[in-house]
Amino acid sequence: MLDLTAQEKKVLIALGALAVLGLAVIAYRTYIARPELKVIAGKAAKCAAPAGTGLVNINTADAEKIASLPDIGPKTAEKIVDYRQAKGLYLLKEDIMKVGGIGPKTYGKIKDLIVLE
Repeated sequence: MLDLTAQEKKVLIALGALAVLGLAVIAYRTYIARPELKVIAGKAAKCAAPAGTGLVNINTADAEKIASLPDIGPKTAEKIVDYRQAKGLYLLKEDIMKVGGIGPKTYGKIKDLIVLE
């Protein structure tokens, strides 16, 4: 077996505990903190927004549909789609503020009109 000092054993135990804690946080954030996000085989489900609700699913909508949101023009809508294609699906509604041209003011106007299903 390995000849480790008491100090080295404590460090390994601490690192193992941190790894387990990290996995627990990831599991919590994925499955408990975001229950509205449907996960199928490790990928977010490709669902349309509920029919007739007027909501826009920013994970599946094209630029034209996204441009129908208040204060979102065609160029910003294209940026939203480009960001999604480059970085992956949006996991939180607030993630849309990472797109250039969408700040807290615009987000406040569209947050009730967008979904992530």
